[in-house]
Amino acid sequence: MKSIGGVQAPLLILAALNGLSFGVIVTVLAPYMYSAGFSGTEWGLLTSTATVTSIIFTLLSGPLSDALGARRVVAAGYIVKAASFTLLAVPSTMFMAAGFTLSGVSMGISWSATTALVARSGRDEMLHRSFTFFMASNMVGGALGSLMGIIPPLLSSITSLTLLEAYRATILLVAPLSLLQAGIALAVREEVSAEGRASIGPGELLRGFREAVSDRRFRLLILFNMVIGLGASMSIHNIAYYFAAKYGVTSAEIGVVNALEQVSMAVVAVGASRIAERVGSTLKVYITLTSLSVPLLVAMTLVDSYMVAAAIYVVRTVLMNAANPLLEALTMRVVPRERRGSASSILSLSFTLPATAGRAMGGALLDINLELPLRLTAAIYALALAHLYMRRRFLEEGRAWGSRRVAGELLEEARAPQ
Repeated sequence: MKSIGGVQAPLLILAALNGLSFGVIVTVLAPYMYSAGFSGTEWGLLTSTATVTSIIFTLLSGPLSDALGARRVVAAGYIVKAASFTLLAVPSTMFMAAGFTLSGVSMGISWSATTALVARSGRDEMLHRSFTFFMASNMVGGALGSLMGIIPPLLSSITSLTLLEAYRATILLVAPLSLLQAGIALAVREEVSAEGRASIGPGELLRGFREAVSDRRFRLLILFNMVIGLGASMSIHNIAYYFAAKYGVTSAEIGVVNALEQVSMAVVAVGASRIAERVGSTLKVYITLTSLSVPLLVAMTLVDSYMVAAAIYVVRTVLMNAANPLLEALTMRVVPRERRGSASSILSLSFTLPATAGRAMGGALLDINLELPLRLTAAIYALALAHLYMRRRFLEEGRAWGSRRVAGELLEEARAPQ
């Protein structure tokens, strides 16, 4: 099995294609819905539908990954995603609601299972590498997908299609990519013994969740993730609609910004992983980078130029998200390998549950004051990061993997032919 930096190649290809399809959708969807006449409140309610429907499937996805293997569950999620993209291409409330519903099903199925798959794709000592390289590949694909935001305006200018029709055509173009991803997911090697597989049943499901949350550090990190999920869903998840409403931009302008963001994030994420190996702490690097991003949220609300606001947004987003794989690796390392499916369900839910209310709330706030969601998010992030900083020693106690000596040995192993 070929690998890059100690990470399986099929896993990285899967991440890149996922980023590509997501990059297209996240770039096109908001201006598409804005052009179709959906209000900020309707945007918030429809997108929150996806988070609501993902909850049940997120609960099931993790335990099913422990029992059946994460790669099979991931493949099923991508098949559902292809159907959701097809429905989203019809700009009526009924079809959009159905599309977002299936999108939530797909998100619930694949998100937790993908985390479990990455967490079981290699050695625990190299998890920070696995999550970082997976994210970097996803970001590179996302950059390419975001640049495809230029397709709708281009189609509209060189054909008889209206801009709305061009948006719809672009969404339909990416649907088949999800079917390709389903096949690639099955090619990933999942390192868990048959004896370590859990059985299927209500009792086993509850046992898996109970064992996953038995570590106090895991519970604290889950609580932190819930607070961050609330803040992000109120503003950042609605940022494309914010840009379209405030500056009148199309998917082309938003796509360029998203591409710059994704490429920058990939580079900084890999650099953050290297720094964490040298300093011996994932948490120090995470807190440092994310704290620097908070003032930039407020700065975005104080400017009236799209270019300036977009530049601030790119820097802010890179700082806030580039170190996420480090925190994710720390969270998964405190859970037994055979229970990482259940743990990934809890981790996903900790972000999804508050996002259900946050997206709808943020959409409604956009109709009141465009700047209010960003300012509230800044306050939420500041409080959450301050608490995480005060508990940093407790969270990393016993994490000897990150010493300079151990990190150096692992680095040499990763450079050796696989």
